[in-house]
Amino acid sequence: MLGAAAQPLVAAEMAQRLYLAGSRETQRRHVRALVRHLRDDCAAKIIATTQSGYWLTDDPGLWADYLEGRQIDAKRILAVTHKKKKSMLTDRSGQGFLFGPRISIGIG
Repeated sequence: MLGAAAQPLVAAEMAQRLYLAGSRETQRRHVRALVRHLRDDCAAKIIATTQSGYWLTDDPGLWADYLEGRQIDAKRILAVTHKKKKSMLTDRSGQGFLFGPRISIGIG
């Protein structure tokens, strides 16, 4: 389907062509799982963007750039997560983000 497409396909269109049932989110998750399977098990070079959708490439340079971009995004997400976790741990209760200012609960 992706190899024959003249332009990138969005997940909703792929789900429709594959006759996937369920809500839009369920269909998107299923498409992402199928794409992950094709990449991991079949070595398919499928590029995905939030703007245009999924497409298949044979260009090794484009594929390498895409993979590098994914690594950079993953590192950025890990850094942000680490920073949030560290700031939560500085709060004695470890729940600083959940409750904001300290709340004392007691019998009184």
